[in-house]
Amino acid sequence: MKQQLNIKMDQKLVMTPQLQMAIKLLQMQTIDLQTFVDNELMENPFLAPDDGTTENENTKENQEKVQTDSVDGLANETMPDDNNMALDTGWDNMYDSGRGTSNTAAPAGGDDGDTWEKLATEEKNLKDLLIDQLGMSTNDTVTKFIGSFLIDAIDDAGYLKLNTSETAKLLNIKEEKLEEVLTLIKTFEPAGVGASSLSECLRLQMLANHNNNLSYAEDVILKNLELLALKDYKKLAKIAKSPIDEVEEICQEITSLTPKPGLKYGGSTTNNIIPDVIVKNTGKKWRAELNVDAMPKLLLNSFSGSFKSGSDDKEYVNERMNRAQWLVKSLEQRAKTIFKVSNAIVTAQEDFFNYGVESLKPMTLKVIADTVDAHESTISRVTNGKYMQTPKGVFEFKYFFSSAIGTTGGNISVASESVKEIIKRLISEEDARKPLSDEKLVQLLKKEGVSVARRTVAKYREGAGIPSSSGRRLRA
Repeated sequence: MKQQLNIKMDQKLVMTPQLQMAIKLLQMQTIDLQTFVDNELMENPFLAPDDGTTENENTKENQEKVQTDSVDGLANETMPDDNNMALDTGWDNMYDSGRGTSNTAAPAGGDDGDTWEKLATEEKNLKDLLIDQLGMSTNDTVTKFIGSFLIDAIDDAGYLKLNTSETAKLLNIKEEKLEEVLTLIKTFEPAGVGASSLSECLRLQMLANHNNNLSYAEDVILKNLELLALKDYKKLAKIAKSPIDEVEEICQEITSLTPKPGLKYGGSTTNNIIPDVIVKNTGKKWRAELNVDAMPKLLLNSFSGSFKSGSDDKEYVNERMNRAQWLVKSLEQRAKTIFKVSNAIVTAQEDFFNYGVESLKPMTLKVIADTVDAHESTISRVTNGKYMQTPKGVFEFKYFFSSAIGTTGGNISVASESVKEIIKRLISEEDARKPLSDEKLVQLLKKEGVSVARRTVAKYREGAGIPSSSGRRLRA
């Protein structure tokens, strides 16, 4: 047994604190990012907010920075490839779990390397609850888009007050389709959500309590809530043509209902959505522009060069200075990435912005990754929790992605949601005495240019709540 020194060369992936910071900022939502930046401003003396008045230590560099931060500057500038900060080289050649082999502390106030990957678990608010129910109720992309738009318009109390005709025109859809999705939302929990008035809210709750059946007396009382408020049971009994004791019992049940069903889900804590980009029509094409209010900007303090290298606090000064420089660079890189990815999405889904949600095209992360020359994991981080404001509403980036199914010709892809609609249409047109089997549906789909397996047809049919052919057969 003896000790000896050996020299060897090997390659391994080390996630530095600076790289962790870049990845962390990339996937942060706007509100979380602003909180993070505010904390950094308080802790790091080398940082100052860029409010247009702070002097930078180098005027020329400051002018170049202003150009870089502008939309045109981002559009024309190529992605830097130095210091591991390139769009793909620096952010994607690392462990997806966020764990590195370095023992150096993570940049965010001493957090573990993978802490920033896990968003804090919060109690679901009303809109989160409704979005979850929407996802479980339908696989149709159009329905999900319309439903998300309507849910976003529901206030904290659970009411939805909008003009269906004007909203249908805004989304470029038929009013009947909008009413269909609204009716679906009104079946969600909590009972009464989506109502436009107190009377409708209470009616929805009564229907939920009575298996969607109301007696004549219950219906009359719900139409005369002003008399219920006055406790004029005698007059209500006369109008409802019912005994007064029965009317009093109905009134007691109605007054026990919740007039604002949404508040019990913490409506006051609902997070506001701040769009990261704003989509506009420039006349020739649609273009995404960065929302400058959602992009925090930082500068290096002008006194950063006054610290002497021989100072007793040299280690602290160097660490803070390096962190400040990396944070400024990471914020700029984050803005460039969001800008490029959002414009790639807008270009790919141009028909959506021109014609509405029914014109969505099948699109995967790889399509956008190839367009902006990045890794799919980068696109996944950018699209999660980032929003774009459009003339048709505010949508999360990831809503524009849907799977595709190849056609028999092999040259055109069809969105999976389109295939589901074709299956529904074929079943709706079948002879009830001789319903179509899954194998027959496969053959009919091939005639329409869509090639899918029988098990895929069965999965889509079951997902739509449609029974098998034996369950649909009409028996004399």
